[in-house]
Amino acid sequence: MEITKNPTLIEDSIIFQDEDGTFVYSQNQKKVSWVKNWNDTAYQKLKENGFFSPLAKAITIPDNRRFLSIMLLLGRGCPLKCCYCYANAGITRELMSKEIADRAISLYLARNPVKPRVALFGGGEPTLNIGTIKYIIEKYGKQIQWVLTTSGVVSSYFLEWLIDKGVAITFSVDGPPEIQNLLRPLRDGRPSSPFVEKSMRIWLEKSGKPLSIRSTLTKDTIDKIDDILNYFYAFGAKNLHFECLYNLGRATELVESGVLKQVPVEKWVETVIKVLKWARERKKHIKISELGHLLHPSSASYCAAICGKAIIVNHEGDLTACSEVVDKKNKEWNIFCIGDCQSDFRIDEQKLDFLASRTPDNMIFCQNCFARYFCRGGCPHKAWSATGDIFVPDPSHCEFIKSITPLLIKQMAMKAD
Repeated sequence: MEITKNPTLIEDSIIFQDEDGTFVYSQNQKKVSWVKNWNDTAYQKLKENGFFSPLAKAITIPDNRRFLSIMLLLGRGCPLKCCYCYANAGITRELMSKEIADRAISLYLARNPVKPRVALFGGGEPTLNIGTIKYIIEKYGKQIQWVLTTSGVVSSYFLEWLIDKGVAITFSVDGPPEIQNLLRPLRDGRPSSPFVEKSMRIWLEKSGKPLSIRSTLTKDTIDKIDDILNYFYAFGAKNLHFECLYNLGRATELVESGVLKQVPVEKWVETVIKVLKWARERKKHIKISELGHLLHPSSASYCAAICGKAIIVNHEGDLTACSEVVDKKNKEWNIFCIGDCQSDFRIDEQKLDFLASRTPDNMIFCQNCFARYFCRGGCPHKAWSATGDIFVPDPSHCEFIKSITPLLIKQMAMKAD
């Protein structure tokens, strides 16, 4: 078999050559191999070991629709005014009622999920909806795994209550005070870091568990990645989730005016490699959403809500296929709204079929890409925001995936050798 320097997909395996040899990654097995001297014998040996096998159906065929989890978008209010907020949170103070939350969870449980999981999220700060959160957790208790994402600007009393109830919490924090206060100030302009740091300390003291952090990087803050990593490390963070600034929501006007700058792809590649190395050396867990399927190619859709693994209910009781498309105030609402929950989950199956058909085999720009089955065209919403068409991927996402994939495969292979 003749191999080129350009990565190629052969059956389930990505293969390419460079000056150090030939590198192969099997998506079925999630295994890598490094061959210094490529020849037909090496190919046959790899094939006997499961490489170059037909792609598993779990990778190419969307799952049957079965809701494994549910996400409640609890409200639109927020004590912060993050400059890049995808949801433009705080423009209203609407909250999900106890009745809607109760109905959504009861309908979800009626589908007999194996391990019930409810994510408390929002187009704003979910902990502002104390009444509804307390009501559903008290009613349904420990039969459900509760997870919540917060800005960290939350009352100490309520945070301790959540910890006592066993809620798993992720804090959205962008780094040391000078970065946090610049990107994520309070609505009145005051610094948010004193409140956030207090909440993180309460979590560490009361829960006895390490911190989980979700952080956004801009062109200006990515150059301070060492300071950001050291800050989170000193705080005892174990799970770190990094994302680049996207041109969504409140960020759009600031990006177009030049106040905010998106991270150049080459810089993002360089930073991801650096962050992953940092995590390996310190035994930390790093999440980069764009790379979520590289080592876990178990779903034929990029998004759980679109492939039928999750259902998202907004504060009005409507169903959305994207947690970033919160309600009718989003101009793309008609694309991602898939129904409501009244007497049952009333789902527009035709619209969900359309969204679920967004697979690499149905995307012209993806059909011949070596990375198509773990990239899957990237995030549908971000694709729409960048190109106006969910079936046309965001060009910067494509460039990132095509650039970083060979580097990561090579690193994994040489480390495993």
